[in-house]
Amino acid sequence: MKKMQQTIKEEVFARGQALHSGKTVEMRLLPQPVNTGIRFSRSDLPDKPVVEAKPENVFDTVKSMSLGNSKWHIQTIEHLMAALHGLGVDNLLVEVNGEELPLGDGSAWFFTELILKAGLVSQEAPRRIIKITKPIWVEDRKEPRSYLLALPGEGLRVSYCFTSDHQATGDQFCQYVITPETFQQHLARARTIAFENELAFLREQGLALGGSIEEAVVVGETGYLNELRYPNEIVRHKVLDILGDLYLLGPVEGQIIGVRSGHKMDYELTLKIKRAMEGGNYSGD
Repeated sequence: MKKMQQTIKEEVFARGQALHSGKTVEMRLLPQPVNTGIRFSRSDLPDKPVVEAKPENVFDTVKSMSLGNSKWHIQTIEHLMAALHGLGVDNLLVEVNGEELPLGDGSAWFFTELILKAGLVSQEAPRRIIKITKPIWVEDRKEPRSYLLALPGEGLRVSYCFTSDHQATGDQFCQYVITPETFQQHLARARTIAFENELAFLREQGLALGGSIEEAVVVGETGYLNELRYPNEIVRHKVLDILGDLYLLGPVEGQIIGVRSGHKMDYELTLKIKRAMEGGNYSGD
């Protein structure tokens, strides 16, 4: 039985502080017709320009995923995109009156709650699912090497290996078959990692100006500086980021395996999968 496309039942409004700029921004999530996809719009700019959430529209991958161009962009979209991927939302317009989405609680749960409160509605068109039919991978050969691999498989399974010589975090691994239920229970609340000794440098670069210690897993010299939501929260958030970045392709079916990868490699993998699609080396439902 084919799965049908979904959008939200009603418009959603939210206001919050942006992670990197520290500014207060307003966001609206608007239901959209079938085959519209996920789109982002800058409501603070003349004519409210719109950009589709697709690999070819990625503007930057430094510390977050950004869409747009040299004239305007929207950054830090990955947590919302992860919520859309995890919950199965196909068609949506995201309006924001600034360069960045609100941070919420530093995870995808802020967006997940908004979407669940609005409710989902099935639409009269089947989902077009990208099925991985052959191995596709990207790697960074700088030590320690990083890898991101897509393999054929039923449904969507994401595995990740986080490595660190830090005494508090150590090495972490997790894997999940992604369904709306597993996403909500095991991944949506996982926050990003922040090392205390990197925060000052990031702020000097105009990054991480918003939020507080509670919107991230903050790692100090000898241990965590705040309470964890999951024992392996760091690696779960890595899976969450992959889900968000991969949704630039739309729904995906296969096995995704990451080792020390990040937004840049996520983006590179989406480009390779897209090229394989255009070359006919994929199947879609």
